[in-house]
This record gives sequence, structure tokens and C-alpha cells, in this order.
Amino acid sequence: MNITIFLGAGASAAENLPIQNELFSHYFKYILPKDKDKKMNRELAKFFKDLFFIDVINNDIDNINFPTFEEVLGVLDLAEEKRESFKHYKTESYNDSNNTSISYIRQCLIMLTAYTLNNANSSSNNYHEMLVSNLVKEGLIYDTNFISANYDIHIDNAIGSLYDEKNLPIMLNYGIDFANFNFSKNSWKRPEGQMVNLYKIHGSLNWLYCPICNSITLTPYEGGIMRIIEHIKQSECLNCGELTVPIIVPPTYFKNMSNVFLSTVWNKSEKALRDSDVLIFCGYSFPEADMHIKYLLKRVQTSRKKDNLKILIVNNHDKKRNSVMEKEKNRYERFLGKHVIYTEYSFEDFAKDPKKIIDLAK
Repeated sequence: MNITIFLGAGASAAENLPIQNELFSHYFKYILPKDKDKKMNRELAKFFKDLFFIDVINNDIDNINFPTFEEVLGVLDLAEEKRESFKHYKTESYNDSNNTSISYIRQCLIMLTAYTLNNANSSSNNYHEMLVSNLVKEGLIYDTNFISANYDIHIDNAIGSLYDEKNLPIMLNYGIDFANFNFSKNSWKRPEGQMVNLYKIHGSLNWLYCPICNSITLTPYEGGIMRIIEHIKQSECLNCGELTVPIIVPPTYFKNMSNVFLSTVWNKSEKALRDSDVLIFCGYSFPEADMHIKYLLKRVQTSRKKDNLKILIVNNHDKKRNSVMEKEKNRYERFLGKHVIYTEYSFEDFAKDPKKIIDLAK
């Protein structure tokens, strides 16, 4: 049986990482006060005051009704797409020292995401490690592909640090070639033999992209984007020595998937889904903005040679209201069909006994 596990934001939330709606409040409450005078923080504070009339310096953060990360990035992405501007915030076509570029603010917001996720890892529940470990025990690990819509590296580290039933290290394969593979002194080698595939369709905190030589560097076991923020010399490209940039796709309608590495990841995700017998969505609510994912699923669903793909939904938690679950179930069934199996299990339940839930597809 070929299995694909799709990890959404709820899987990361189960590890006590902030979800989309909590990114801004977490950053402005816990991180910005430590360094208010940093240029990035000054610009972000000014941006929220100018565009959303929110004073993050002088107001009680707990009482602020922030826009979502998706809304803020969506506004900026649409402005860039239309080549239009806001007062004090211009597209790159303007050369005006009195204005801040929209692309710079956009980059700051991505850095904000990296900061927030990187500083929220201390109280992890280790569900990803538990899931992978139990898949190993059940002899299912090499039958499983992972597709993740998340930027954090919980599942990456979980796969990369475990051993299989023969006490051999599990080889993690992202589906793309990293510059690291060309440097023998680096500990990260090209995966070979039996591998576990992890396709991160929105990018990753440990991927650093060089737009000069079109290469990508992996920073195993750490969020490499933090190097750009805190130790910029360490973020230089291994091939050409130029500075790298994050390869992160924000959760908006206007996703730019033109990067060659992301295109490769999406193509391999599609192939994995075509070859799968079971697809399990974990912590994924099927949001309206993820049209690229819906497009991918519909392409797979309507062109498979195999029988219908068995689809299981694992997205419950203790505080989830029945009305929310009903709406979510309806979104899945409306788009993917009535045969979807919408379970009452949580990501924690799945991590503790993945085989029990996988067997529901039989």
C-alpha cells in the first residue's frame, strides 16, 4: 500500500507553534520588544500603523484584532501584481527614498514568520517524532511519502534523526538537489537507496536560495533563514558566495510558484499522489486560498490509472466545535467527493497509532 501523508498547519499547531492568525500577536508581544530599534522592527511597526491603524508599540497586544497573515500578504502581493502602490509604500518601479518598497515589507513579514516559528519550538509535543517512529515500528515508513504545506522543520528533523527496523539511518529526500551535495566536507550527503520522501510545497525555513547561480542550500536540523537575520555571512551561497534569500511561499491566492526548485517539488508531489493508494490529510482545513493545492488534487483525482484514491481527514482537536467540523467536512466533500472519510481523530491520535487510522481506508 502506497501512503501519502499531507501535513497542514494544524499538525504544526499540535507542536505548540503559532498558527497563521497568531503570528503577528506572538511576534509583537514576545519578539519585537527585545529589539524595537532594529530597522526591520521599526519598518514593521510603521507599516501596521500606516495600513492597518494598529500601534504595536504603545497598545496592549492581547487586545489588538490583527489581520491574518494571509490578508496582509495578499494585499501586498496583489499590489505587486497590479504594479500599484500605497501611500509611503511603493512598488520597485518607483525610486523614491522617502518611501519603503512593498517587496522590502513583504520580505520583513517572511522574516517575521521565521523569527516567530524559530522562537516557539521549546515546548514541542514531539508528535512528528512519534508518528515517524510508529511508522517505522509498523514497517510502513518506506511505503510513505510526506507532503508538507508548512515551513517549520519538525517533520524534517523527525525523519532525519530516526533509524529503521534494521537500525539503519532513515534517508530523507526532499526531491531536489542542494548545493551541499557538491561539497564533500559537508555532512549532508545526497540520499540514496531506500528513502523517505518529504515534499515541502511552500518552501522551508532550512532552504536558502541563491538567485545569482540558481542554487539552493540546505541547513540540516536548523532554520537557516535565521542566518540571514542574525549571521548574514553564514547565509552565503556555497557555490558562488553571494547572499541567499528565503524560499518561502506565503499562504495567499497570489502564490508565485515560478521558482525552479518549487516547481520540481510540486511535480514530484503530483507523481507521489498519482501512485498513492491512501492520502491522509493531517491538520489541514482545506482553506479557500489554497487553490494551487486544489488544482493539484483535481488533476490527480481525474487522471489516475488506479482506482479511486482513498482520502482520510485527521483534523480534530479538543477545542474544535462541531459546527466548524461540519463546515470543514462539507468543503472536502464538495470538492473531492462524498467518498472522503472524515474522521474524528486528532494529529496526536494519528501519531500514537497511525496504522489504526490507515486501516480505515481498507
